[in-house]
Amino acid sequence: MKSLLKSLLYKAGYSVKKIRLAPRRTTGAGIEQLGKADIRTLLHRTDPYEGFDWKALPFDAHGWGGQSPAFRELIAAHQPRLIVEVGTWKGASALEMAAACRDLGLKTQIVCIDTWLGALEFWTDHDDPQRYGSLGLKHGYPSVYYQFLANVCHAGHQDRIVPFPQTSATAALWFRRFGLTADLIYVDASHEEEDVYQDLCSWWEVAGDKGLLFGDDWSWDGVRLAVERFAAEEGRKVTFSADKWVLRKSGP
Repeated sequence: MKSLLKSLLYKAGYSVKKIRLAPRRTTGAGIEQLGKADIRTLLHRTDPYEGFDWKALPFDAHGWGGQSPAFRELIAAHQPRLIVEVGTWKGASALEMAAACRDLGLKTQIVCIDTWLGALEFWTDHDDPQRYGSLGLKHGYPSVYYQFLANVCHAGHQDRIVPFPQTSATAALWFRRFGLTADLIYVDASHEEEDVYQDLCSWWEVAGDKGLLFGDDWSWDGVRLAVERFAAEEGRKVTFSADKWVLRKSGP
C-alpha cells in the first residue's frame, strides 16, 4: 500500500523522499580564510592540469546556454569569491564565467562538478553527434572529461577553473565537510525533476547567507517543476536573469 501511494504521488509530480543534508559542519577555515589555491589542493594532491597534453585535442566547447549574458550580470552584481558549477560538460559556461571574472579583475575560483558520464538524453540516440557522439566513448567509457580539460587550457583558465569529477550529492557533502560556502552555484546537470530537486536540496546550504542558486533550461518541465517546488518549500521567489532562473538565499 505504501509503495503504491509513493508511485501515485510521484506520477502526480510529488515526492515523498526528501533528502536534506545535515547542518554544515565546519572542520576548519571557511572560504573567507582559505587562500583560493587551497581549494585546488584540498581536492587534488597533484594539479589536474600538470603534464596534460591539451594541444592534442582541438578546442571544442560546444554546449547549451553557455554564452548567456546572465553570467556576467550576476558576477558583476555579486563579485563572487567562489563559484560552483554543478554540471559542466565541455565547460562552455565555466569558460564564460571565467572570462567575466577576468575582465572584472576578480580573483574568483570556479569549481566544476560533473561525472562527465552524460545525462539521460546523451544515451538515448546513437545518431546524435552533439550528445551521444560527444561522449567520446573509449571501450564503452566516456572520455569527454579530457576535452573539458583541453578547452580550459586552450582558453588559459587553468589557474581559475578547478575540476571536481564527482556526483552532485557527494560533492555537496565534500563542501560541507570542509565548511566551505559558495557565492554563486550554477545548477545545470540533470533535467529530470527528482534529480534537479535533489541538487537544490544538496546545494542550498552550501550557498552563503547572501548567495544564490541559478540555472538553465527553464523550458524543461523537470527543471521548472523542481525549482518551483523547492522555491515554494523554502518560501523563496523564482526570479530571472536573462535566460537563467535564480533562487536567492536572502532578499525577495
